[in-house]
Amino acid sequence: MAVRITVVVIAALLLIGAGFTYHLTSSVVGERNSFDDQVMQWVQERTTISQVDSIDEYRGKQSYAVVLGKNNAGTPVVAWLTDKTAAFDRMDLAVPRKNVEAAVLKGFPQATITHIVPGLENEKRFWEVTLTDKDGRFHYLHYDLFNGTLLASYVLSPTS
Repeated sequence: MAVRITVVVIAALLLIGAGFTYHLTSSVVGERNSFDDQVMQWVQERTTISQVDSIDEYRGKQSYAVVLGKNNAGTPVVAWLTDKTAAFDRMDLAVPRKNVEAAVLKGFPQATITHIVPGLENEKRFWEVTLTDKDGRFHYLHYDLFNGTLLASYVLSPTS
């Protein structure tokens, strides 16, 4: 009898856990889909971007939806969008992402790059690179979008 009760309790806990996991996953996926849908609406209403290659987020002093794509003329562009603002630039004039990745890996050969996104702060455009070094520290590097100069570097040590 005790075995049956234990099995029923474990099964109930597993079902509750699975339901919670499903709900959490659905919420996250739903929020991401909602974000992408909102950004696509902004793109259609406020930009000349006709081909969207990627949608990302930059979170600094101001958070932006970052859209990489091509405009109506076929020129590679980036747009930083919020619900109230839009800023643009040409990516054909920027240092290519692959060059930034190569520079980062040369400076941090054993690091893992976790995120690269065009950032915007006070009208300054840059590549923000997030990486984890061999010691588990997080680095945030800002490289000028157009000449590749390192503008800023922040290091966060993991808590133990």
